[in-house]
Amino acid sequence: MADNILRDWSEWQIGQWVQDGLLQDTRSDLDFTHRVAHLWSAAGRPSYMRTPRRDLVGPSLLDLAEDLLGTDELSVHGIFNARPKLPDQRWTDTPWHQDAQYYRDAEEMHVLSIWFSLQAVSEKNSCLQVASRRHRDQLFADYQDEVTGFKGIDRAEWDQLQGTSIEMERGDALCFTQLTPHRALSNQSDAVRWSMDLRYEATETATQSGKQFGFVARSGKESAAVMRQAEWLAKWDGIPEQTY
Repeated sequence: MADNILRDWSEWQIGQWVQDGLLQDTRSDLDFTHRVAHLWSAAGRPSYMRTPRRDLVGPSLLDLAEDLLGTDELSVHGIFNARPKLPDQRWTDTPWHQDAQYYRDAEEMHVLSIWFSLQAVSEKNSCLQVASRRHRDQLFADYQDEVTGFKGIDRAEWDQLQGTSIEMERGDALCFTQLTPHRALSNQSDAVRWSMDLRYEATETATQSGKQFGFVARSGKESAAVMRQAEWLAKWDGIPEQTY
């Protein structure tokens, strides 16, 4: 399912480059992992939407989230992303950060992050690095990265973070807390590194930031509270696709 979702996003993005007059030949002969990277370069390396979201909603990973959060009263947190990370570009390199820097009301509430890639990842094609044994840290002061616009941990703290590279195979999932410092290495391969990061929280203690775009995904007590996919998507009627 994930492959099809991101293929749809790829076709939409390629169509935008064609519409903008940046491309003529869309190279349908190239395979999925190399096509967007090649066409992005041919289009002049333009900016693109690096976090398609609403297309990602579907039944997945709830059993894992239930086990790690210790409850079957589960909500999908509203901040979740796909990451089409193209080669040799600074724009999608996430600096050292904690996810809770994007939703600071989660400092005391457990929001589970699950990150996975659609292919094997190594240091060459942008695996994640995690700061070992720092998942119970406080929420650090943050800064806004001037190149990428991403939030990050204040640079003065970086020297104390010892990164462990998490090399993974397709099908692996990396789970961590909202306070775990982590970053993505640059992609030095010749293909797109496709990944997704999804978040879950206990409904009873759901954060306001999670509720804003999120929804109740599972409930053993109140099945009527569960929001179906079509109902959630209807919330975005009138908002242009690929913006959320």
